Amino acid sequence: MTTKSAAPVTAPMYFGWYIVATCFFVSFLSMPGRQGFGLFVTEMEPTFGWDRSDISWVGSVGFLINGAMQPIMGALFDKYGPRRVFGFGLAVMGLAIMSLAFMQDMNHVLDLGVVSIPLDLLWFIAVFSIVVNVCLSAASITNMLALVVRWFRRKRSKATGLAAAGTSIGGLLMIPFAAYLMGVIDGASLTVAGVELVGWRTVWFLLGAMVIFLSAPLAVFFLRPSPQSMGLNPDGDPDPENAPAGSGARQQLSGLYEVQNWRQCFKSPPMWQLSGAYVVCGITTGLLSIHFIPYAEDVLPEQVNLLWMTWDQKVFAGTIFGVMTGLNAAGVIITGFMGDRMRRKNVLSLVYATRGVAFMCLVFLPLFGYGMLGLVAFALLSGMSWVASVPLTSTLTADVYGFRALGTISGWVFFAHQIGSFFSILLAGYLYDHLGSYFWPFLIAGLTLIPAAIMAYSIKEYHYSSRYNSRPAEAGPQLATAGAGGRY
Repeated sequence: MTTKSAAPVTAPMYFGWYIVATCFFVSFLSMPGRQGFGLFVTEMEPTFGWDRSDISWVGSVGFLINGAMQPIMGALFDKYGPRRVFGFGLAVMGLAIMSLAFMQDMNHVLDLGVVSIPLDLLWFIAVFSIVVNVCLSAASITNMLALVVRWFRRKRSKATGLAAAGTSIGGLLMIPFAAYLMGVIDGASLTVAGVELVGWRTVWFLLGAMVIFLSAPLAVFFLRPSPQSMGLNPDGDPDPENAPAGSGARQQLSGLYEVQNWRQCFKSPPMWQLSGAYVVCGITTGLLSIHFIPYAEDVLPEQVNLLWMTWDQKVFAGTIFGVMTGLNAAGVIITGFMGDRMRRKNVLSLVYATRGVAFMCLVFLPLFGYGMLGLVAFALLSGMSWVASVPLTSTLTADVYGFRALGTISGWVFFAHQIGSFFSILLAGYLYDHLGSYFWPFLIAGLTLIPAAIMAYSIKEYHYSSRYNSRPAEAGPQLATAGAGGRY
């Protein structure tokens, strides 16, 4: 007599991976509305009579406001959870981006005595720099990664890397598509509420619509604040008392330096080291977001012949930018896997050093007549290191300071990032208008990556991180082990 064996039971996919996928697609869909800003620079300047320093104010003020609001939005994220904060922020941001399509040339100037501001530029600052960037701080990658790290412990770097890759893939696919679309519809129009939209106006409208109708619903329907809110453990591990022998399930641990209040983090060195390196990260990435495509247009001829094809200058510049941001996907995934197997501060230092080499290629190769080679080398090296610093910084912050005020702490670190962006964007615009070249702003930005790499490497991760010094969550505070202090 034979009996049928029981069918194997397949455990459902851990819900944390749904969180990662949602963050990926939200970033993918909302990224072009911000990082694609460079596409619109040379299109909007002749329409409104702006110069490069005028439009640099729009980008730099936006970065600064986005950073200043991040600690506030991080605190709201800690208090109200991701669904409310992300959903509301994305919906309003999408509406604001759509409204940029209806900007008009007002031909009037607001005289403030010290400075005179064109009213159309003031409109752009109010909508893009203030509204869009305040809302973007609610649904920022910083808050996304602060959410992802709550769902994972053993696979934290890999999970944050996959989530952050959405920004890169969005840049790879959406920015070249937006550049192509801008050229295709230059002679066509879209009529909305009786207003005819042509060229760059249509692209703003479509980018905003994607955020409202795709990104916001995804965030509301799928995001959850923590595995505990669904009766789960980080990484999907079983409860220790129910875990089979040899399963490797772990007690919930917290770091020796976990803080109860965000103010406490400023009393320890890692906060200053991470923030200092992140200022430089902001200097370089902010500069690229606003000025890279205009820089590439200066370097490239009007018609680019490559791979048996003839490219329009703007489309090719947008494609290089897209490839660069697309390569970030490989960068964040590779460094994510490395961060789970190596000291994360070492990987972070390597990321900053690689970006520094990329900037040197971009600055010096065109001086010897190799402008195209400089752009391609920069795209490859910078692409592997641009976004890679973000998940590594987020995971290091979580490892050191825990989750109790992680959104707020990550917000302060990100504020440092945006301060760097504010100054680099403005400096590049003013130097370009006065010198007619981007050489000095890009050179200065590249040189600042040297101290950033040193600061990241100097973090005593073995001493501070919960990966190497941890205690059961219910236990009281302990001192670091005697042997930890001198190790990195």
